[in-house]
Amino acid sequence: MRNLLIISILFSSFSSWALSDFEVSGEMNFALRYSHLPTGDRGVTKFEMSSLFLDVNVPLPEDDLFVLTLEGSEQQEVGRQHFSVGVREAYLDLVSVFSGLHALRVGLIPQPWQEAQYELWPYRFLGKDAWDLTEKWNYQSSSDLGVSFMSELPWSLGEWALTIVNGEGLEQPEQGRYKEGSLFLRFAHGRPLAFSVSYTRGQYDPYESAIAMKQRIQALLSYEGDGWLAGLEYLDLQDPANALQDHKMAEQIDVLDYLGTEVKGEGASLFLSFETGEVSDLMVRYDYLNPLKGEDDRDLHTFMTGWGWSVTEGVKTAFMIDYTHYGYQYSSGARDRSKLSWATQVLF
Repeated sequence: MRNLLIISILFSSFSSWALSDFEVSGEMNFALRYSHLPTGDRGVTKFEMSSLFLDVNVPLPEDDLFVLTLEGSEQQEVGRQHFSVGVREAYLDLVSVFSGLHALRVGLIPQPWQEAQYELWPYRFLGKDAWDLTEKWNYQSSSDLGVSFMSELPWSLGEWALTIVNGEGLEQPEQGRYKEGSLFLRFAHGRPLAFSVSYTRGQYDPYESAIAMKQRIQALLSYEGDGWLAGLEYLDLQDPANALQDHKMAEQIDVLDYLGTEVKGEGASLFLSFETGEVSDLMVRYDYLNPLKGEDDRDLHTFMTGWGWSVTEGVKTAFMIDYTHYGYQYSSGARDRSKLSWATQVLF
């Protein structure tokens, strides 16, 4: 009900514009998945609506822009309604007060790193295993309340963004005085070769200040060739062990022996995609995560490969096989798993 009220207020605020001024687009991601492992789920087949997006762009006078993105997804917890719809992004892009290519973004804003990643990586529709590393393992929310200033780097080297947000993410309201800041840089002067780096630092409100720091360092080297794409990403992490447990990060790794302390982690991703025909392509990707850096047998490895083809201009479908291996001491409930997925993306 609260989300519907927010949506009604937002739309009523722009009642002076004609309906034709709105730019509406969307995406539906649907999948059929067959589980191989673990043994308890072997042979289980299920349909999933992995995500549903509705984007509303409202042009404002002097080239300013209001953006509203709604997201629907399946909930893990069983409630009154298994499928929920909520506001993912709602922000104002203010450009009219600046000269040149500068923009001030205010509201429920997307994370600059994730936004840039999904512009480069077109396979999010395959499911959570194929998401950006920080969103996939719950290390970073997809959006947060705050402000971001974006501009070009000097000498046409690329672009940058400075962002300050509450730090609580999309799911929770602000709980204290601490904020989270990030600096994103993308060097693309040497296209098709590009290098991106991001530094994020904040502090969790519920924990003792001595162990409450949140830090993310991300770097990506990518190359977009003629019909192919390759990339290598690195992720450095620092959090209180209690945050990993409370926010269900890193696929709920066992951190009972580390509660009350600060832990460091690292991750990486290596990916490659290339066209295999006029309307088909092949993707392979390897993801690595060690949430407790330096601890043996507490890491995980995910291998993915998928083949897709464009059915029509707005419909793409793909088959993917993914396999995840957990270290021996990752957690008591972690078991190697693998799935065969048939996913379909519909753009409208």
